[in-house]
Amino acid sequence: MPIHIDWDRVGVAAVPHDLRGPLIGFVVALALAVAARFMRSGLLGAAAGGAGVVAGWYAIGGRLWVTYARPSVDHLAFAAAVVLAIAILCAWLGRNPGALFALLLTAVFIGWWLCGAPRNQPDLLQAWPIGLGVAVAVALYVRSLATDAPDPLRLALTGLTMAASFYIVTLPAIWTQLALVPALGSLALFALPAISGLAALPIAADIATVGSLAVIDFGRLPHLRVGAVDVAAAAPLLALWLTPRLTGRLQFAGRAATATAGVLAALAATGVVWIAMRALGR
Repeated sequence: MPIHIDWDRVGVAAVPHDLRGPLIGFVVALALAVAARFMRSGLLGAAAGGAGVVAGWYAIGGRLWVTYARPSVDHLAFAAAVVLAIAILCAWLGRNPGALFALLLTAVFIGWWLCGAPRNQPDLLQAWPIGLGVAVAVALYVRSLATDAPDPLRLALTGLTMAASFYIVTLPAIWTQLALVPALGSLALFALPAISGLAALPIAADIATVGSLAVIDFGRLPHLRVGAVDVAAAAPLLALWLTPRLTGRLQFAGRAATATAGVLAALAATGVVWIAMRALGR
């Protein structure tokens, strides 16, 4: 039976419906980040961002567990919960098995989950190309964002790029809300004195997950063609690729060089999505 929470009874009735999910995710992530700072708890720090995404996506979808029929937004909260559990487990175990194991396990699970969670060989043989594509996308996002010294601003800009890209290609408003949840959850990580790759892993994987699901539901890539939605899902990766290249050209900005480069890269990536929308259509 799906779990249900009446958000009107927990003090969020006055918040606009479109912002409830992202704001709830931010509040949960911030609360855990502050608690981790004062308690000096690495486990709470690793859980903060991912828990915020789970809470935010649950607030949007209203379900944590649903019977599997086909991939949909209802399945995102459970996927985020599993990725959070992986990050917490690896943080608890220490450096062994480490970040690489967490990356691989996360990529394999999300790929399997979004390709329909096949449980037998015939279904797996039919769905494996989509699962492989999703797993590769998750691995790219995690590898780019969940480094040894992750940056909350970089995480936030990546999520905002995804949200802006979804808006540009005119996906239903819920998709922009879903992308905003990890973006705002990332900002809460500024409350931590330092964040590890495992703390950034859930948010990075969740951004990849919502982008991959958008491609599965609306994109042309599963049919071996390219449309604006596919470009929108890849736009944050373009921004991540551009950022270090722009940083080198903005050294005159001093300490603001990296942040400025990140903003410019995000704007450039969303500009590419705008062009793709007009050239390719959704």
